[in-house]
Amino acid sequence: SPLRILLCSVMTILTLTSVVYALGQNATDTQLPVDTNADFDIMQVPFPGAGWLKALNEDVSNEFAYKNQIFSSVYDAILHHDPASFPVMNFNAYINSWILPNSVAIKTVETFGTYWGHYVLCYIRNLLAGTVLYYAIAGFFHYHCYVHSRSEEIFKDRPRPSSSIIWDQIKLAQASLFIYTTLPVISDYLIENGYTKCYYNISDIGGFVPYISWMLLYFSIVEIGIYWMHRTLHTNKTLYKYIHGLHHKYSKPHTLTPWASIAFNPLDGMLQACPYVICLFFVPCHYLTHVGLLFFTELWATYIHDSMDWNLDPIMGSKYHTVHHTHFIYNYGQVFTFCDRIWGTLRVPVGKTGVAEGPNKQKLLPVQKGLFGGVGRGGGRSGKNKSI
Repeated sequence: SPLRILLCSVMTILTLTSVVYALGQNATDTQLPVDTNADFDIMQVPFPGAGWLKALNEDVSNEFAYKNQIFSSVYDAILHHDPASFPVMNFNAYINSWILPNSVAIKTVETFGTYWGHYVLCYIRNLLAGTVLYYAIAGFFHYHCYVHSRSEEIFKDRPRPSSSIIWDQIKLAQASLFIYTTLPVISDYLIENGYTKCYYNISDIGGFVPYISWMLLYFSIVEIGIYWMHRTLHTNKTLYKYIHGLHHKYSKPHTLTPWASIAFNPLDGMLQACPYVICLFFVPCHYLTHVGLLFFTELWATYIHDSMDWNLDPIMGSKYHTVHHTHFIYNYGQVFTFCDRIWGTLRVPVGKTGVAEGPNKQKLLPVQKGLFGGVGRGGGRSGKNKSI
């Protein structure tokens, strides 16, 4: 239930907070001491530059004392007065300075230290931003699906989702956000500490052509990884029962809405999105491209759960994903249909989504055997799913 997910999320966050607090209290900062009186060259710092930090530093009211040193601001302390050496951290600190009050940043760093405090601030930012994006994007789709005048034509021969379904999805999504938004923090930690092949400047990879080539490879491998992770969440009965099955209680077209995008067990969302992070260990990817793709997944998840017919092949649009929710063992892909075509799990719908009778009744074309086999049955088959 949403309440159970919320309670588990709160307990997990409290536990992690305690651990991070203990680490912050015992941490020794090898970057200190630094010459806080030395100036840094703004021109050497990539986007967003260091002008924002210099502007903060010029306001004497922002002075921050940390470990017997006086920094011009709390973010100056986080960046060790050297934003050029920490471009990814500089970017995240810049975003944090826009979203979070300075008093929150100061209290966080005083409590957790500059190192772990930075990641706590990133988590708070992600939670706030993820929540705002969820309601903004789902609300936009909600208007166009259910409020706009076109909705009369859409639902003239199919049932509308009930308000109770929408409210259930909102509660579950909000409860899941507390844990789900830790994944980008984990990603930032790995990237900022040099554990991945992620880079910040296009010149680091050799120019625009290598950037495009590696980006296409990265996205293709991520798409394959998400396909197999999603499929495994179905074929492994334990994973389906305890993690993925919760999301599949929305198993009919009239129970799918834009609000269902992240109405899941938070571990489910993290597992399905983890290829975006895991691939960084093997494939170079520009940091801002990586961040943009993570943002894109929230927008895309909203779109594919609206149970509409706004599609363009070979995109794995909402008509395909609706079939996934109604039949469970087809259409596992995220953005494109090529993985399902290759591994024989693509089921193509014809007709109008959600229509059970009449000339517009939706039917499914026979499944075609893929290049590397066909559909394998496992957890989450029709008849074994608890649905609304």
